[in-house]
Amino acid sequence: MSSVETGMHVVQTSYAAADIRLLIGAARAPQVSLSEKEARIAAGESYGHFLTHEQAPTALQTATYYAALNRNGQAIASALLGLANQLAALGQTVTLVSLARAGFPVGVVLHRLLLRRGLDSSHYGVSIVRGVGLDMAALGNILAERQASSVVFVDGWTGKGSILDTLTASLEGHPVRPRLAALFDPAGVAEFAGSHADLLLPHAALNATVSGLISRTFLTGESLAGEGHAAAYLEHLEAHDLSSAYVNALDDLCRAADPPLSPGPRPAQPADHAFAIARQYGCTDPHRAKPGVGEATRGFLRRQPSALILRASTPDVAHLETLAQAANIPVHFEPRLPYAAMSLIREGQRD
Repeated sequence: MSSVETGMHVVQTSYAAADIRLLIGAARAPQVSLSEKEARIAAGESYGHFLTHEQAPTALQTATYYAALNRNGQAIASALLGLANQLAALGQTVTLVSLARAGFPVGVVLHRLLLRRGLDSSHYGVSIVRGVGLDMAALGNILAERQASSVVFVDGWTGKGSILDTLTASLEGHPVRPRLAALFDPAGVAEFAGSHADLLLPHAALNATVSGLISRTFLTGESLAGEGHAAAYLEHLEAHDLSSAYVNALDDLCRAADPPLSPGPRPAQPADHAFAIARQYGCTDPHRAKPGVGEATRGFLRRQPSALILRASTPDVAHLETLAQAANIPVHFEPRLPYAAMSLIREGQRD
């Protein structure tokens, strides 16, 4: 287990200390039921003030994780190597700031790749709450050790670009620029992207068990300004933890991967096109549309979807079709959808 001396009591994690330094406070998770969560979000409260209990991964989630790793592993490794090339071109010193939680595995592997190239790489994990802000106290701790010009924020994938919007708003007038590196960037918003394809990352199918066994981050204070970012260590999931095994598997794939390809053409306003399709199915609130296979998957795992829209039936979306069928949620096919998948959240629910 690892922690970091920063003057605050940080959350425990199952990641190795050499892989990441978490700058996230430790606190008891404010648990609510899914129905209460949805009611409070619908009433306008930030999702950052409460969590639902995270259960052990289902058989479907676990099977989806392994299938995606086997099916997409080579493409992921190529994207990781390409992203590492872009970051290495920035200079000798790179400070990776991974955004909880989907950024953690990507940041760990990028950090290892940069170190093997002889770069001065440091890797931190921080909290960001969409629509509220980045944990600026954590960023201050980073800047006590590293140059602002070396900071790059890391995430696993993009959907509509909401996290980048929150990051940009948090850093307005700040010496740190909101430079985002996303492994898969189907939204076309990241400054650095391994690929603009909408492929399923294995860790989209899981939560804490591929993210160092920490909960989703939350706010411990009453202020909506974002003070008191924290998380809980989910000890009850230790028997299911794949965090180290996952980053080791990706690292091994990178060692054997072919030279990286370019990320491909940057898509032009795909979120706008996706929302135009969502409106055809009665979704008039863009907050209810979750485009991208990663975001669509998280919508099914954490929310209450009303519909699933797919570009085509492929192995990357088979788990979504299974989940939709089990919940009697209609599945629509739209070949014009600029993402592999999009879930629509039920009316009255937003985040």
